Amino acid sequence: MLLVSDPKTNSSNRHVITPYFLTDYLKKYFIFLNVKEEQMHYFLLSNSTKVQEPRTIQRQFKKVCKKYGFKYNFHTLRHTYATNCINMGVDIKTVSEMLGHSSVNITLNRYVHPSLDYKKEQVNKIQIPKMS
Repeated sequence: MLLVSDPKTNSSNRHVITPYFLTDYLKKYFIFLNVKEEQMHYFLLSNSTKVQEPRTIQRQFKKVCKKYGFKYNFHTLRHTYATNCINMGVDIKTVSEMLGHSSVNITLNRYVHPSLDYKKEQVNKIQIPKMS
């Protein structure tokens, strides 16, 4: 039996912000499928308007990854999201709040893994002061 309850911390209770292009796509998708607004909450995860057991969603994700040769687990999406947000210029405080962290240090230490190319780009921004 699945128990649906409030999150364990205040920072876990938050809005998930989606880009405009995705919101527009989803609205069109729901209209196409004739899904009513009050039914949309769980539909994306399961093609059903009923709450899905989280492990079922994880198993489905694992099947898709295996089928296409991806070497990821469900939680990897969170790391990728945080890293991509930082690389795209979203400030660390915003990313931290979107992830529901109580501190930006958690986000920086656990979720942000800059690539070697990104590090090179940052180092190459350093300017040597001109001597007078």
